[in-house]
Amino acid sequence: MTDTASIVSLLPAQRRQHIIDFLRLHGAVTLTQLEQALDVSVSTLRRDLDALAADGVIDRTHGGALLRQQGYSAFEPDAQASSELSPREKRAIGRAAAEQLQPRQSVIFDSGSTVLEAARAAVARGIPLTAVTNDLAIAQLLGASGQIQVHVLGGVLRPGSATLTGEALVESARCIHADVLLCGAHSVTDGVITEASADVAAAKRALIRAASSRRLLVDASKFRPRAFMQVAALTEFSELITDSAIAAEEVERLRTLGLRLTTVTA
Repeated sequence: MTDTASIVSLLPAQRRQHIIDFLRLHGAVTLTQLEQALDVSVSTLRRDLDALAADGVIDRTHGGALLRQQGYSAFEPDAQASSELSPREKRAIGRAAAEQLQPRQSVIFDSGSTVLEAARAAVARGIPLTAVTNDLAIAQLLGASGQIQVHVLGGVLRPGSATLTGEALVESARCIHADVLLCGAHSVTDGVITEASADVAAAKRALIRAASSRRLLVDASKFRPRAFMQVAALTEFSELITDSAIAAEEVERLRTLGLRLTTVTA
């Protein structure tokens, strides 16, 4: 990670190169995420992003930017890098999701850093659960609780990730009927959930079919352009839990879909 203490004093061209390097790791970011990661004021970042957009290096989005050259729709950020974005927001969303769980429910924990925070908060509550997951990191975390019985779905381990996917996972998910699914997403756009990877999208579709109540856990930065593969319409979910940085127009759009919207403050 860049030494943020020295970034403010850099020349604009040097600072903008740091922003480009950050975008190469993450693909798409918000101003808030850049502000937290680089310790630069929002007004300075806006000027930097406007300059980079004018140079054709990035595309501006509502409240953020995409790196133009890498082909955003199929770009998958490094798993470790992704976990470092919006950590406070992810923790707050995870706590809100875990607080809704009832003792002895069966719960599917999808892969991803926000769902990992929900698993962490569920362990902290100390309630008995039957858990199902396709994420080895989440399985290890849940397995540390003597109150939670953990079932790990078999599959193929994705390179550089703790996520299991593949046909074996899809087949085994057909045998499950869980009470709740806690699901993450790469992007949410105009009422549609998308992923950059076909195998991840297929795994999520299988998990959606395996649960009665489906709850989507996404921080506000996930409301961005569509990724490569469609997963599901938001109308297949009963609730969406996000943070208070979500744009007002997104809130209005979500309310027309009929699902419950929960916003948390980080």
